[in-house]
Amino acid sequence: MNTRMTELFGIKHPIMLAGMAFVSLPKLVAAVSNAGGLGMFNSVANTPDQMKGIIKEIKSLTDKPFGINVSLIFPNSRENAEACIEEKVPIMNYALGKGDWLIKAVHEYGGKVIATIATERHARRAELDGADALAVTGLEAAAHGGEPTSLVLIPLIASQVKLTLIAAGGFCCGKGLAAALALGADGISMGTRFMLTQESPVHLTVKEVGIKATAEDTMRSEKIDGLPGRFWRNKTAMELAEGKV
Repeated sequence: MNTRMTELFGIKHPIMLAGMAFVSLPKLVAAVSNAGGLGMFNSVANTPDQMKGIIKEIKSLTDKPFGINVSLIFPNSRENAEACIEEKVPIMNYALGKGDWLIKAVHEYGGKVIATIATERHARRAELDGADALAVTGLEAAAHGGEPTSLVLIPLIASQVKLTLIAAGGFCCGKGLAAALALGADGISMGTRFMLTQESPVHLTVKEVGIKATAEDTMRSEKIDGLPGRFWRNKTAMELAEGKV
């Protein structure tokens, strides 16, 4: 399938691995890229020195395009991004911060930049800053999105910017991809679905919980780590959200 997303990044399928902390590790990143999608590593838990080794590991596992995600609100984020820039990572994905400096630096060596956004204002700002694509994060996403749902947010953003759009939030299969394309996106980002794969480092017991989960088994709260996010509804998450821990 050819879309603006596949053409922009030189991939076969318009599907991106969400940059999940502690989950989107080199093996899973490379597996997605080797299968024709866009693998994305999350750098939040690493130091700049570690990042250089991780990038080399990913390159040893795949010769296909891949990306690194940096959440600019967290410690070491700028230093991690600078380490990625030194290694000329082909695709950078930034979130939770202003990325104009990163866009400029990545473009200097011919790389591409995806800005993760959850509001119309941030989408327009990222386009003005020179981003190549947007990961449009709806309420359904496990990541730190806003209040608008994917169904509402994607067509709104599509009507206001000219960038390649990657829909994030609630997408897990071909039907979801078709829906995202119909809404105006050029591809999708998937997190939870890839978390349940063989290449995922997540423990088998957790994968089994995910496979058996129903539509009512997730909750959204900002009381767990200070930012709005979606979590599996379990005893620990419930107690954190209710302030009992």
